[in-house]
Amino acid sequence: MFGYSAINLPMTRCVHFVKNREIDGSEWHLVDAGVKEGVKFVYWNYLHGGSGSVTIADPLARALELTHTPYGRAPWIEFLDDLITLAYRHGGLVIIVDRADVLLRERPDDLFNLIEAFLVQFHHWYDHEKPCHLCFQMEENPSVRQLFVPNTNKV
Repeated sequence: MFGYSAINLPMTRCVHFVKNREIDGSEWHLVDAGVKEGVKFVYWNYLHGGSGSVTIADPLARALELTHTPYGRAPWIEFLDDLITLAYRHGGLVIIVDRADVLLRERPDDLFNLIEAFLVQFHHWYDHEKPCHLCFQMEENPSVRQLFVPNTNKV
């Protein structure tokens, strides 16, 4: 419904389910503005290690460069603990999970665990007026990777 709009702003509308029709090209400006403010943008494609792992917490944590991965018997607690640590190191955080359509179909429990862990730690960002967003790209779109991965040609 809102696409990637306002991902550079601190707001409670922090979980996005994005479809291709919601992407209009204005996102380049939002990303550039966020980077200037110290927002960490992390792109992860579920097809790159998600279906082959015990939980998506580990491959996503590697993409986020979290410190305590691989996680043990309580991966989502450790994951959210590491996300809280990031709140004191960056001016904001935007996580893009690409191919979330496949994630939802193959591992809905992991998708819901990720959302829950994300929302539990969210206030650490919001209380300091830092943007913190979790974006699920629900349809295949090669331009999404270009948008969020540094040093990729912007068209």
